[in-house]
Amino acid sequence: MLHAKRKHPPGQEYELSEDGRALTTFSLSAGRSGTRVTLHGFDYRVRVHRFSGVHELLDAGGTVVATTDRVRRSWRLTCGERVVSFRRTAAAGREHTMLGDDGEPVGTIRRTGHVHAEATADLPGLELVLQVFALVVVLLRGRRERGAAAVRAASLTGG
Repeated sequence: MLHAKRKHPPGQEYELSEDGRALTTFSLSAGRSGTRVTLHGFDYRVRVHRFSGVHELLDAGGTVVATTDRVRRSWRLTCGERVVSFRRTAAAGREHTMLGDDGEPVGTIRRTGHVHAEATADLPGLELVLQVFALVVVLLRGRRERGAAAVRAASLTGG
């Protein structure tokens, strides 16, 4: 199981661990269109296409390893010929369920903690890099939703 925790809330730098062992850190700093992650000595970049909502996982050479379609209530992660479906199963994007080929739940990604400062991913059957990619996608989507909500609130209050 993966666990991501903000180092210093309200900052956007996360520590990522797997079953209690530290893996890496990554940052979701504002203004960035994604993040960089190093796993077992390999560098990856998660890129977000701002207007389409598509996320891509790229290796150090810039080759696309995996993609998602637009992350909404239901979305898919594609890696080569493999397609993994996810469905949002809790309000405000707090939980996304990974679905098996039969459409039944087989794993989850949950945003937890005070101000959603933590997230866990239990995604059996997915390679580690794809688990990290899916977790980062959910965190990036949550950040985007919180930013949009803040803009709406400011416009409603006249501020």
